Amino acid sequence: MPADPVLTLASLVLAHLVADFVIQTGGVVAAKNAPGGRGWLGLGAHGLGVAVCLIPIVAAFGLAGFWTLSAVTLAHVVIDRAKILFTRRVERRALDTADARHEGRPPAAGLGRAWTPLPALYFALDQLAHLAVLFAAWLVWLSGQTPSWSSFVGDLLSGRDPAVVHDVVLGIVVVTSLLIANVRGGALFVATLVRPNELGAEIGALSGAAEPPPEAAAPAAGAGAGGRAWDIRIGPIAGRVEEEQPPVRAGGPTTPTPPGPPGPPAAQVGATIGILERLLIVTFVLAGAEVAIGLVVAAKTIARFRLLDDRDFAEYYLLGTLGSVTVAILTGLVAKAALAA
Repeated sequence: MPADPVLTLASLVLAHLVADFVIQTGGVVAAKNAPGGRGWLGLGAHGLGVAVCLIPIVAAFGLAGFWTLSAVTLAHVVIDRAKILFTRRVERRALDTADARHEGRPPAAGLGRAWTPLPALYFALDQLAHLAVLFAAWLVWLSGQTPSWSSFVGDLLSGRDPAVVHDVVLGIVVVTSLLIANVRGGALFVATLVRPNELGAEIGALSGAAEPPPEAAAPAAGAGAGGRAWDIRIGPIAGRVEEEQPPVRAGGPTTPTPPGPPGPPAAQVGATIGILERLLIVTFVLAGAEVAIGLVVAAKTIARFRLLDDRDFAEYYLLGTLGSVTVAILTGLVAKAALAA
């Protein structure tokens, strides 16, 4: 019996998402974006990860699966290399333009002096190109093929409704893909959109700044008893600022004010808000309650209402929110169509 086309395509997409956003380490991302031979070694390591994730396809479809694995892996490496080269070029051009305007450091909650939408566009095109290759490989080699383990699965599930088993397996694959796409993929896309990499470091370094932080700086845990300190992160640039605490007179000799307990890093709070926002929106899309999406955006906006008077923050916040909502809605609609097929 030929494999279900929707389940096969969904499995290919899940393998791609696992390879790109789960097993790909920060070291591999850094190596991929490095110049020279180290960049090719990083691409090779990533290509190996893609091939490993496609091994179940080979086990299921034999020679057809092997050709699928080979074509998808090779195309993945080529597409990633092209994205890296194009992204590096536009980021350098944007930074040179900002330097020519003699602009200083960007505000802590702004889009940055060398902001450009092209890296985020290339990120999206990169993912679309990978999905197009997966679809083409399925169309050429896997469409209409019968999995080698179909008879074994049939015997194992004897007495059970095949339609119910199919729906359960498809639901697991689709929901897992949605989680990866919105937790990891969405965070990286929004980070690339609001904080294009100005210094040529890896995109993975941006994953912690995927959402606008509620404040420009958060108190650092290492602040001394006599002063305050902040860890400031602007895109890939990290720094530390310390300030002497002025003495406070308390009815006698001056005594320093003890520092309060450190709060959580603002970037982590913002990233968590973004993840919850996307997961809620996906849930509403799947449940057919799209009207409730406005409530999520409104609640997030109310929490930042006073900060929106700052134009730099308002642009940063609006762009990040729209990017996050777009990812959630698009992935939710695709998942809904796959589950209804």
